Amino acid sequence: MTDQGGIAQQVFEARWICNGFPKSGTHLLVQMVNPIAPYQKGTDAGLFERPWVGTFLDNSWTNRWAPVEHTAFKAGRIGNGKMLKGHLGYTPELERFLYLLGVIHIFIYRDLRDVAVSQAWHIINAEEATLAHPEPEAYEPRADFGSVLAKVVGGTRRFPGVVDRWRYYAAWLTVPWVLGVKYEDLVAEPKAWAEVIFKHAMQQHADRWGKKVSFDPHGLDVVTSVMAKASQDREKSPTFRKGQVGGWREAFTAEHVALWKQADTEHWLGRQG
Repeated sequence: MTDQGGIAQQVFEARWICNGFPKSGTHLLVQMVNPIAPYQKGTDAGLFERPWVGTFLDNSWTNRWAPVEHTAFKAGRIGNGKMLKGHLGYTPELERFLYLLGVIHIFIYRDLRDVAVSQAWHIINAEEATLAHPEPEAYEPRADFGSVLAKVVGGTRRFPGVVDRWRYYAAWLTVPWVLGVKYEDLVAEPKAWAEVIFKHAMQQHADRWGKKVSFDPHGLDVVTSVMAKASQDREKSPTFRKGQVGGWREAFTAEHVALWKQADTEHWLGRQG
């Protein structure tokens, strides 16, 4: 990368937030970005020790909003050249705060039906996962995949269904300065999307400083190759199982399709792009 006006150091110190709808491949995005913007790790113990930011109380499977001040405080910890990951629902206040914070905000999303299948397996394998799904007993009997999947789609008394939760995230796809990335595209073309993400970030950050930036082809190839390779290391993802695209077709029965139609009255699938 070349620069005008000595912007290179400032550009590479951009702050990043890798945001994702739960079970849409947030770890895949994080692994791709990590070579150029490693995790922001907290220095204090407890709540702020993890490189994490979220908008919902207790856990990201609920729809109970945390006070925006809590989320802003956690997001504001991010340092120059570092990254936070998280599950951030959309609110106008949070969007404005993150914009003024000057972060590079990448939002990953996925076919909601595959999200449902992934969450169902996450619940069934809760004891085995590094990041266990909270209160898996809410989805009993967990030995019955079809039953768990039905509850993931339709929701339970404690946890809303996939479509109900997506409503809190969908608006990120309409925010011009936020880069939306489809999980399916990232899996199919990691090198191409590494370039999209890197260029977007560098250009956006330079624009904010009133500068212009251009890219040396060789340097760009080196950086994006490293990013793409890092994203393929599945062993570093604590919740990766198969990552299969379109696996819902094998998992959904007629009952699940009917439940989905009842839940998706606003036709979110067709609006994901």
